[in-house]
Amino acid sequence: MNEIEFDQALSVFLDSEGCEKTNEALFELVRSAFTAGWKAALGSDIGKVMRIAKREERGE
Repeated sequence: MNEIEFDQALSVFLDSEGCEKTNEALFELVRSAFTAGWKAALGSDIGKVMRIAKREERGE
């Protein structure tokens, strides 16, 4: 396979519905993991530090 054939095959794959569904699933997975980490951090000591820092920024 030469470079032109490779680029064409990659383009076809990237435009396919299978690739789109895979990207959507991957995005949801990453988003869910980020959300879980965010919620865990807000309930931890770092969450308290973040709230204190925000109050200080507002001058409270």
